Amino acid sequence: MTIKRLQKSARMSQSVIHGGIIYLAGQVGTEGAPFKEQSQQALDSIDKLLAASGSDKSHLLQATIWLADMADFPAFN
Repeated sequence: MTIKRLQKSARMSQSVIHGGIIYLAGQVGTEGAPFKEQSQQALDSIDKLLAASGSDKSHLLQATIWLADMADFPAFN
């Protein structure tokens, strides 16, 4: 099986495709930006990476979301 790396840097790739599965690196918003803006930036980044990999969010198997403050959970959800 081949491994395809997208948006590579010396340290990591933003997405990797292996065995028909797309793995994304952690996507974050701009530090210091309001919570909703950071969330939207991260979700937009995910959309772009999935599109570049030939997929979209309708094919997600799993997502892990880390919130700095659980008080933000209702707004994010």
